[in-house]
Amino acid sequence: MPKHTILLIEDDDVLREILNEFLVESGYLVLKAADGLQGMEKIEKESFDLIVVDVVLPYVSGIGLIKMARAKFIDMPIICITGYGYSPEKLAEQEHADYVLRKPFEFKELGEAIGNLCK
Repeated sequence: MPKHTILLIEDDDVLREILNEFLVESGYLVLKAADGLQGMEKIEKESFDLIVVDVVLPYVSGIGLIKMARAKFIDMPIICITGYGYSPEKLAEQEHADYVLRKPFEFKELGEAIGNLCK
C-alpha cells in the first residue's frame, strides 16, 4: 500500500517519467500532469498528500497552481522545482511553497524533502 499520494506536475516528458519512477520506487502513489491546466484539473478533482510542481509550465504557471492549491488546501505540502534561478524561486517562496529545489537536484534531496513534509 502506498505511503502517500503525490501529484507531480512537470512539462518535460523525460524528467516527469524519471521523477515518477523514483517516486513510485520510493513507495508513493503518483498522479501526473504534463502542464498547468492538467494540474489544475487534478487539483479540482482529486486529493493528494503533497504536490511537486515545476514553476514554469504551459497554460497555467506553477505559481498559479500554488495559489490555487493554497486556496483549496491551505495545509497541503508543496515542493517547487525550477531551472530558472532566483526569480521563480523567490516567487515560489513568496507564494508559500514549502520547499524549492533548483534543477538539477539530487533525488536524495527530493526524497528527504518529501519525507520531512509527509509525516
